[in-house]
Amino acid sequence: MQRNPMALSVRLALAAMGIASMIGYNVQAHAQTSAPAPSTAAAAPSGQGSGDDGSGTNKTDNKKKATNLTAITVTGQLAAIQRAESIKQNAVNVVDSISAEENGKFPDPNVADALQRVPGVSVNRSGGESSQIAIRGFGPDFVAVTINGRQMATASGTRAFDFNVLPADIISLAQVNKTSSADIPEVDIGGVVDIQTARPLDFSGFHATGSAAGVNSNLTGSWAGKTTPKVSGLAGWTNADHTFGVLASVQYYKRDDTQINTQANSWYANQNISQLSGLTNPNYTRVAIPETLANNVVNEERTRKSFTGAIDWRPIDQLTVKFDTLYAGYQIKPLEHEFGEYGNASDLQSLTTDANNTVLNYVRKNAGVMANDYVVAYNPSNEKMVQNGLNLAFNLDPSSTISLDVSNSKAWNKQSPYGYFAVIGARNIGVNPTWTNNGSSEPPSYTNIISTTNLNDLYAHCCNEGGQSNNVTSGVTQYQLNFDKNFESGVLSSLEFGIQENHDYDKSVNVATPDGILCNAYCGYAVSVPASAVGAYVYTPPSPISGVSQPGLPTQWIQYNVPQFMNWLTTPAAYNQLTPDKRTALLAALAQYGSFGPKVNPGSFNEVREIEKAAFAKAVFEGTMWEKPWAVDIGACYMHVNSESQAIFQQPISYRVDPNDSSASQVAYGPLQPQSAKGGYHKWLPSMNFKLNLLDNLVYRFSASKTLTPPQLSNLYYNQSFGTRPESLTISQGNPNLQPYTSTNFDTGMEWYIDDASYLALETFYKRVSNFSTIVSTPVSFLGQTWSLSEPINLNSARIYGEELTFNYQFKHVLPAPFDGLGMAFNYTHVQSSANLSPGTIAASGKFAVPGIGDSANLSGYYEKGRWQVRLAYNWRGKYLESISYGSGAQPATRTSYGELDLSASYKLSNHVSLFVSGTNLTQSHLYDYSAYPNRFLYAEADGTVYTVGVRGTF
Repeated sequence: MQRNPMALSVRLALAAMGIASMIGYNVQAHAQTSAPAPSTAAAAPSGQGSGDDGSGTNKTDNKKKATNLTAITVTGQLAAIQRAESIKQNAVNVVDSISAEENGKFPDPNVADALQRVPGVSVNRSGGESSQIAIRGFGPDFVAVTINGRQMATASGTRAFDFNVLPADIISLAQVNKTSSADIPEVDIGGVVDIQTARPLDFSGFHATGSAAGVNSNLTGSWAGKTTPKVSGLAGWTNADHTFGVLASVQYYKRDDTQINTQANSWYANQNISQLSGLTNPNYTRVAIPETLANNVVNEERTRKSFTGAIDWRPIDQLTVKFDTLYAGYQIKPLEHEFGEYGNASDLQSLTTDANNTVLNYVRKNAGVMANDYVVAYNPSNEKMVQNGLNLAFNLDPSSTISLDVSNSKAWNKQSPYGYFAVIGARNIGVNPTWTNNGSSEPPSYTNIISTTNLNDLYAHCCNEGGQSNNVTSGVTQYQLNFDKNFESGVLSSLEFGIQENHDYDKSVNVATPDGILCNAYCGYAVSVPASAVGAYVYTPPSPISGVSQPGLPTQWIQYNVPQFMNWLTTPAAYNQLTPDKRTALLAALAQYGSFGPKVNPGSFNEVREIEKAAFAKAVFEGTMWEKPWAVDIGACYMHVNSESQAIFQQPISYRVDPNDSSASQVAYGPLQPQSAKGGYHKWLPSMNFKLNLLDNLVYRFSASKTLTPPQLSNLYYNQSFGTRPESLTISQGNPNLQPYTSTNFDTGMEWYIDDASYLALETFYKRVSNFSTIVSTPVSFLGQTWSLSEPINLNSARIYGEELTFNYQFKHVLPAPFDGLGMAFNYTHVQSSANLSPGTIAASGKFAVPGIGDSANLSGYYEKGRWQVRLAYNWRGKYLESISYGSGAQPATRTSYGELDLSASYKLSNHVSLFVSGTNLTQSHLYDYSAYPNRFLYAEADGTVYTVGVRGTF
């Protein structure tokens, strides 16, 4: 018999409630002496307040028992834990948070790395840092992010927020709202994260903090190579009568990083090898083969810069004026040295497969269809974001406040012209390259290939300036008007009403060598390249890493100077080797454009504009039931969204397979055709959060709500893109009429607060999600070929449910000195889905599954006593489905489980100066992905360990 997931979750919570209640009564005497009542002040970092910026997101619903978080000036990680516990205990909705140990002090490099310690939060990692987050299995596109209660633009090209742009040092408090409340200005199915920066009036007089450190990143786990700087500073001043204050902070972070990765790009299923390669075996008609085997060494230079400023002013007692400004920039300069071995199903002479039709071994013909590809690529990123906000709050009377918040945010990343991708290769003539599947724990490998260091056997292939990423610009203008009224007596505690209007836009365009000029001329390994003309040399990569590097990877391969190569392609020595028709076309294009340098491609332009209008009402009630305090907030939000998608369409007018390379094609495009379409939706989103204090230290919660997530930006793009590889001809287009994902949510749980730094919580959640966007593919005839046309539609629904266990404990009441400074924190989130199919089933049947669903856990131990602070943390994310249609082969992609061990420690030399050290990924863990089945290797990445050592001062 199949159990109802929601009923099971409720039973678990009720069982936990009963057990915890009995435990609670048994330990009530101890708890009442050591645990705070819900209104007791929490220890908070010096100078930090509640973080209420007046914008309406960090309000204490229980106004009659509002917590004063500035009452105790304690610093350190214990204080941060105490503050987070107090916020959770006092909130009516389900909330978790992290707090700075002191102002400007976080041991993590960016905000996402800090947030992964929050129960239910997991991160997407790459390049040795976290970039985006998931909450309870819902990925970055399902998580809304605000800064000081305001929506922040991002240049990620999606709705997912790029946290790696923001240094962790800017955080005063980061609050994760896991259940909805009508007054939260953003709404998303996964949750809403509000990042709060420090306020000037949280301080007194002049105050300043600063730190300087060295950062070392390497693959070996030892301190080696170049050490780079990390500096930050915060300074502010508040007048004597506490009516005016200013605050500013700056951060600079630089890290040189070397990454090793190996990738197959994609897998093509159901390949008729008998037909493609002329083999006679009838069993080779549904074979799954990889696209390529690319071995990459990426040398990165990462630089993060930020500035924050704030002004608080109370010109009269009734009026508070707050102004905030934020600038953040994150630049990545990645130079990629690749040795590639591209696949081609048309030149196989023998192969073997397993029961799933996965190729286990194949031998390629000796005609040189496969080449050794020596790739040099550069795909820079320089994402910047700016936000300015003004908040006016006027107290109409001691219990009534009206507030106006106006903000503007812009983000951009315009590095598309500065990238490049170049391939010089050598055909494997006279040998039979042999590919071997090495199972589920390491990449496949090639043997029996020609020398990878012969500088006299080089031929031009692919080449392109710019275009490795799009230029992206986005912006948000937001207006919020709120009114709230508090009541000192009676069951009704507060009323709040508000209206909001957002104007959002997102623009994307590619800048590259136009019309495929260079590839149309030079792709195919037909033009000999003198090594001296392009600065070619023999490159020695770092030592291979087991589980990441291809077994038997060549110890050296050829690399070269890309600007020299691009310049040489414009000389007679290069183009005189072309066939007459190719030479004529190349010179005509050179005359037309003046160079082969990057140009804006109008046919790649996409823009989405949205106008969102919303209104909400919320009431908070309080009372007692069986002499037990309770609180409930009930409200609803009405949301109306209009959108417009614009694009410039450019359709291919001719297509042919490259005669020199049967794995590539030559395409000519027709005239530009502007087009636009409108869409939109309107929704009612009710919410209710109930909280019952069974004891002073035992809390029961129940929540119900309806939430939504807007359609993904890329799915609203109205343009078409064409995949022109002969083995995979695809057309992809957006759908401006997509509707949002919608979800009906139920949460219930119990929390037992043992003392001000220790608690046990069990929470269960259930979400019924509809309108999942699903890519539907249809075969179409175009230019004499059969193409696969893919378009997103609203089709599927699923139930997502799970449990979240949190246990924090501080041993001060259990262990004698000096061990009473020990503490621990543990959380585990278990997530399931009714659409949780195996990747193999998805690939074979085309059925739907929800990406991102998987368990996560964090375990940390800390010690804080006297001058010492130490924290050792293990962060883990279980296996999860990354995509149901990944790459040009459109096969499922799965990321295997990942865990890493991090360490941070500090020692106080005096009350004003301390030394600190941290290490990230001490376990040298690496990422590993597969397609459909574990032995279909897709991607592996190693980033090594990052160490930071520095000094910090407070004045």
